[in-house]
This record gives sequence, C-alpha cells and structure tokens, in this order.
Amino acid sequence: MKVIAVTGSAGVGKSTYAKMLAKAKKYLYFDVGSFVKEYKIYDSYDRKLKTYLVDVDKLKLVLTDVVEGISQEGWKGVVLDGHLTHYMDSNLVDYVVVVRCDVKTLRKRLEKRKYSKNKVEENVEAEIMETCLIEAKDLKHKVKIVEGKGLNKLKIR
Repeated sequence: MKVIAVTGSAGVGKSTYAKMLAKAKKYLYFDVGSFVKEYKIYDSYDRKLKTYLVDVDKLKLVLTDVVEGISQEGWKGVVLDGHLTHYMDSNLVDYVVVVRCDVKTLRKRLEKRKYSKNKVEENVEAEIMETCLIEAKDLKHKVKIVEGKGLNKLKIR
C-alpha cells in the first residue's frame, strides 16, 4: 500500500492539497490533526498559542498502527494530512509532500482564521525557515514540494 504524508506549516494549503491528492489517486484521506484531538494523542494544551503539544514518538507509534489497519482494509493507498506527518519513519512512507506558501498569503490566511499574533508569527517564521521541509529531508524522506497558492488550478497525478 502506498503511504503519502502531506506536511507544511498551518495555513499553507495542506488539507486542500491532501484531499485533492487522495481523491485523484482514489486513496483514503486521513486527517491526523483531528485524529490527535479525538484520541487525545497530546501531552498538553498551550493556552498562549492555542494549540495541542503532541508527543511525536507516541504519534509515530499510533500512526504506524493506523496505517497497518488501513492496509488490512484493502485500500491501495492513504494520504496522511498534518503538519507532523513527516515525523513518520521514512521506511513506512513512500514520499512526503511539503506544501509551501508565500509569507504574505500565509499571514492573511492565518489572520482570517483569527489566530493569535504569537501563533501567526510562529507559523510564518516556520514557513520562512522551511522547518517542515528541512525536518522531512533530515529524516531521510523522499520529498516533493507543492506551492499552496493556487491549488484549485493544480492538476494532480
């Protein structure tokens, strides 16, 4: 079974791209963020940033089990959507798609979501520093980069 992880900073277009990719390939779409909240795979909640602090090692173990279960259900592939998906072991993921976005567009999207100033700045900084891209490469993943502006015009293969 193919496993594709879609990662990137908040607001870059990860979910939009992941859903389009899953539909185009007829793979299962799996929202990691919702899964983390529903099954409480986090250590705590940061009130200042209004975000959950996830135990990445625990998430990796749980996602490995989830992917195995999806495989047993007969799916030919799964698209994992979430900004921590690139932490999966590289031997379990066929490739990681890092969705990127220009900073001006990203800032507007995050402000429209009513993110706090601190959360906006943290995510913009992560995008400028290419955090998800660098981490995915450091973890030895095959990486593809997609620009998150204009995703609706993108043809997915």
